[in-house]
Amino acid sequence: MAYQEVHIADLQPGSYVVQVLQQTGDVIVKHAGWVRTPAAIEQLRRKGVQVVLTDPEKKLEETKASPAAEPTNIDDENSSRALFSDEWPKAERALVQTQKVQRQMLDAVRHNNMIDLTLVHEVSAGLADSIARNQDVLLCLNRIAEQSDSLLQHSISCAVYMAAFARHLNMPTHKVQSLITAALLHDIGKALNPDYLQAEDYMAIPASLNALQKTANLAGEISLWISQHCAHLDGSGSPKISAGQIEKGSRMLAIVNNYEKLTSPQHSKLGPLAASRLLLERTPHKLDAELLQLFIKCIGIYPPGSVVKLTSGKLALVLENSAKKPLLPKVKIFYHSAHQHHLPARILDLSRQQEEQIDSCVDLKKYGLDVRNYI
Repeated sequence: MAYQEVHIADLQPGSYVVQVLQQTGDVIVKHAGWVRTPAAIEQLRRKGVQVVLTDPEKKLEETKASPAAEPTNIDDENSSRALFSDEWPKAERALVQTQKVQRQMLDAVRHNNMIDLTLVHEVSAGLADSIARNQDVLLCLNRIAEQSDSLLQHSISCAVYMAAFARHLNMPTHKVQSLITAALLHDIGKALNPDYLQAEDYMAIPASLNALQKTANLAGEISLWISQHCAHLDGSGSPKISAGQIEKGSRMLAIVNNYEKLTSPQHSKLGPLAASRLLLERTPHKLDAELLQLFIKCIGIYPPGSVVKLTSGKLALVLENSAKKPLLPKVKIFYHSAHQHHLPARILDLSRQQEEQIDSCVDLKKYGLDVRNYI
């Protein structure tokens, strides 16, 4: 069953709220969760919430609430997150829809047409929803995806990273979606000329801005973030502006764009750990040091979808990060690199044992294997 938009006046206790769609305040849904009491709904209304997105498949049984019960806070950090297996098909649908819409946007630019903002908002919301339920699933799916169109893959990967990054920073929903849109569209001008694909990123910015400004609602902060994402904090880069003039959204987009280019399984030989170290060397002169640290913490030292070699020589696919032990994620073991044979697949939470640790990231193709066969 599809999600439903519900006006705050019609919201009922026991509803499962996925995100705030319209509001006059800055309520942040850190995790999807239930509103359990009328008092919780009234609290949202007082904070300016007008319309929310709910999952009608999830419904609490009616219970007698204590008159003194505390209203449920929708920002509760302890709200449960979706199981990896439960989120997988939903995240897959969100990613496929994003790929479809991104192709349409690239075609629109090539034919000098306006961008359909309705479609952009839908896929931005879909990515944000999936990240909110369990970000590891979408990060994993995106990393193992393979597209023949490098521009398409880069923009979608940037959008997925941005969705996770913006949510990690607890930004308001409307800001998260705008940043996802900026990530999807930051290289849109490259669709006009294949020479841009081999050129420095800043060369295509004027073409991107020209395409965006055909659609009025894209000519504000989204265009501003895109126009500055190749600027450097020391005044170099393009445009040559001071650090104080560079918007936070632009700084975030610069980090996401650089990280994706360095770690793309299709176009780079660098593993995530080496890429993070290289980006840290670019601080504070080019990239924002504080934001970069937060980004690395958000997606993990070994992001979901990475393939790693353990100290035993076994190869494993990273599935989920451990917030408390970032060097010890949950992995799926499937192959032995030294003995060169497959192993019975099993899930291992490295943070809960002491025998295995990660030795390094590996490129599975050098073993003649396709990571998509081991999901």
